[in-house]
Amino acid sequence: MSWIMWGLAWIRRVLLMAMLLMMASANGTEAGLPVVRVALDLWPGYYPVVIAQKQGYFAKRGLQVDYTIPENTDQMLEAFAAGKVDVVCVALGDVFAFRERVPSLRVVMLSDESAGGDALVSLKPLPQTLKGLRVGTNLNGFGELFVRAFVRQQNASLKDIVLVNQEASKAAVMLSEGKVDVAHTLGAIRIRIDQLQRCNGCFYSERTPGLIPDAVVMHGNLLQQPERARAFVAAWLEAAEWWLTHRHAGNRIAERALLLMPNTVNLEGIRPFDGSSKSCRFPEERE
Repeated sequence: MSWIMWGLAWIRRVLLMAMLLMMASANGTEAGLPVVRVALDLWPGYYPVVIAQKQGYFAKRGLQVDYTIPENTDQMLEAFAAGKVDVVCVALGDVFAFRERVPSLRVVMLSDESAGGDALVSLKPLPQTLKGLRVGTNLNGFGELFVRAFVRQQNASLKDIVLVNQEASKAAVMLSEGKVDVAHTLGAIRIRIDQLQRCNGCFYSERTPGLIPDAVVMHGNLLQQPERARAFVAAWLEAAEWWLTHRHAGNRIAERALLLMPNTVNLEGIRPFDGSSKSCRFPEERE
């Protein structure tokens, strides 16, 4: 009988907790707590949004932020175009290619610049000639610009290689299945590949200064409520500045929140921008 009573008491506690959660959710809805939907690539330059949420910087400004990491830039931008996402964090080169689809979008700030974090990797050393080399990257965006820079620095022509459309998250699969000879990868995805299989780094973004700035882009729907947009930017910048002075703690917050392996988040190969940079100010505040 005691086991039955214990079981009933446990069920009551579970039901009570569920009711409290439902009430809290309902109260948040009734209070009209604004929700900002964010999608970002798996790139440390965008992790201030994760840190801002965990540190309560959004909450103290009256915002609720829901973020996702689709690991598919094309799908992420499609969701943004459909109005399912308010903010996307992508390389600026991807924004240029998408501007006609969403004319209301605005780049509200640059978060960082890739200074070695992007790489072209291969399972074998590069051949003496690039002729016929299959290179995978996300086409019609910054990845293709990166590959073009690589080809130029190899004193070759784009006609010498075969461009293959490839998401950075698929680099390991494409390489292991022999679908590409060289794959574009970045951030934690690059570290993950290094852990799974030994790769040769062919080309790094430190050799392309200024080519890959990364941006925080807002949909026109969110910009119609400028107070929410400003609150989001302010929370982001607070998180970015905190991370720069608390590197280890910030790394651990991002790793736990994103379920990444320990010691896979850092700012190596990234030149972050903080609130002291003019590029991080809201557009109309620039001098």
